[in-house]
Amino acid sequence: MNNCKVKLKFALLLMLFSSFCSKAQNADKPNILFLVVEDTSPYLFPAYGNKTIKTPNLDYLAKNGVIFNNAFANGPQCSPARSSLISGSYATTYGNDWHRNGHIVPQQYFFPQYLREEGYFCVNAGKTDYNITKEVQKKYYPLVWDKMSGYLSDDKPNVSYNDADRKGKPFFAQFNNMTTHMSRITSVSVDNREPSRINPKDVDLPSHVPDIPEMRADYALHLDGVQDADKWVGFFIDDLKKRKLLENTIIFFFSDHGGSLPRGKAFPYETGFRSALIISAPEKWKHLLPAQQGQKSDQIVEFVDFGPTLLNVTGAKIPEHMQGKPFMGPDAQKRTYAHSFRTNTEIHFDPSRAINDGAFHYIKFYTPYKVHGLKQSFQWGMPSQNTWDDLYHKGECELEYKSYYEPKANEALFDSKKDPWNMNNLADDLAYAETLQTLRKEASSHIRKTRDLGFFPKAVRDEFVSRGISLYEWVRTENYPFNELYDLVEKASLGKVSDKEMFLKYLKHERPEFRFWATSGLTTMAYHGNLKGIPNQLLMACDDKWHSVAATAAEAIALAGQPEKGISMLIEQAKEGNKLSLSALEELGNRVAPFTDDIKYLAEHGKNKDIKFLARGILINLGELPMSQLFDSKSTNKFIKTQKKRIKDWAPTLPN
Repeated sequence: MNNCKVKLKFALLLMLFSSFCSKAQNADKPNILFLVVEDTSPYLFPAYGNKTIKTPNLDYLAKNGVIFNNAFANGPQCSPARSSLISGSYATTYGNDWHRNGHIVPQQYFFPQYLREEGYFCVNAGKTDYNITKEVQKKYYPLVWDKMSGYLSDDKPNVSYNDADRKGKPFFAQFNNMTTHMSRITSVSVDNREPSRINPKDVDLPSHVPDIPEMRADYALHLDGVQDADKWVGFFIDDLKKRKLLENTIIFFFSDHGGSLPRGKAFPYETGFRSALIISAPEKWKHLLPAQQGQKSDQIVEFVDFGPTLLNVTGAKIPEHMQGKPFMGPDAQKRTYAHSFRTNTEIHFDPSRAINDGAFHYIKFYTPYKVHGLKQSFQWGMPSQNTWDDLYHKGECELEYKSYYEPKANEALFDSKKDPWNMNNLADDLAYAETLQTLRKEASSHIRKTRDLGFFPKAVRDEFVSRGISLYEWVRTENYPFNELYDLVEKASLGKVSDKEMFLKYLKHERPEFRFWATSGLTTMAYHGNLKGIPNQLLMACDDKWHSVAATAAEAIALAGQPEKGISMLIEQAKEGNKLSLSALEELGNRVAPFTDDIKYLAEHGKNKDIKFLARGILINLGELPMSQLFDSKSTNKFIKTQKKRIKDWAPTLPN
């Protein structure tokens, strides 16, 4: 009996000791709080020089932390940027860089699971999608997050680090706020919304957009949102203070990418990729910051670095599959380049890759014949965007703002210091030849090193998902010819006459992504006037079962001196339901004018709403419809309802 009592006392002492050690260990780990706003470039914040508004709570974070001048989202839209952040790897590596498209990924994709292994309580409130399928979410989310939720509602609060189940554990908590999201300003017309609190006449517009009333109105309303987001940040600061958690909490405040004016969000310029990033640390953890509190850092940081950084700060091992580098903590590293990608805007497949070294911004365009300013059913809800669009197509746009609506060069180089808005392409300036060559080489090397899957057309990716196959894992088990594809993609972007026979050979390749890039190479040749005659192989490609191949082949024919033949093919493809044919038709501009009746038919009787929308857009470009008819009343009312919600619900997640 006495022996049993001794064993029981020993067991109790052991439990108490273990509990003490656990609490002591937890006290040596910082809490980490992510406060994320959307679609907001650094230039909108006073911390980065904006003088129109005041943000006292963000100023508090900056005073007790570091402002990062060179923070980059890897993608210029929320889902690919968020996918890169959660995985600690480029979304292109997993093939889920296509904005708003679910893919199958392995469990390793989610970095918070490694924090949980270190004893962290992990919660996510707000946006919880990472370009993955519902099945993947159901399978892995319970392993990744302790608690997660969408935005709060009248009858249900969002999850929080204050949950009773935390039980003294250190926490990693992420809260999203959509009040600055582009949907704050997508009211179609400024007449459909209440005026901004800020007078549009008082704002200083960035230089990459024309100075028109609608642009000023949208920008002023976005600045209102930044002020609302600052008040939201204040709720968390006050809550942490009240609960005596602030002295052990590192706060990351950042925007998910640039925006929200046209040619920002969704586009491969610095206005799309640069993110505001302020990291605040209490006295106990200030040694982890890369600069002294209250200072700015020019260190280059990418979203893929966030996961490795948190693991490094908390003492966890960084898995070998992660591609990011820790920028804080004992094993912090500095990177030479920021790497970013852009894949699509809605149905328009127009991949590009960007490299920034802090001084210059380089962009490699792989489909130079494609136009950036192709209509989308979301961004064209901005009054500023549809007004700029209307000015261009009516011939009233100023010269410096026309390039957005015209085909591109195959690469671009911008001086980030002198030209932060990326308006003056230096790629043909011999004075910058060495810089151009260095950054071009880095872009080429990076797609190979990371095994970039962003060159697969959407339907090809979707086919893998429909079969329950992870593209990421398939290419690794099948010994996929990555370098062969990349060589083809890069040559396709140039469209040289000397590569014509190679393109024709690849039109017979068994893999559809190879056939797509072969047709794209011929289209680039045709765009440059280098495709003389129509090869039989190209004619046959117009009947390819993959819509991306068929539409691009027909566009090549239209550009190669036979517009009537090529456009007729595109029209027939569109009538059969090929959305990508409409993308090509819009790019062909006034060449489609003789086919106005066919476009009208598609606008009225197209097989799906995307085709009808894009057909209306083409008719507007041709002057056959006013811009006011781009959206039907149902779509416009939906825009207005969401726009009002963004302003009303300016604090959609709270610490509770």
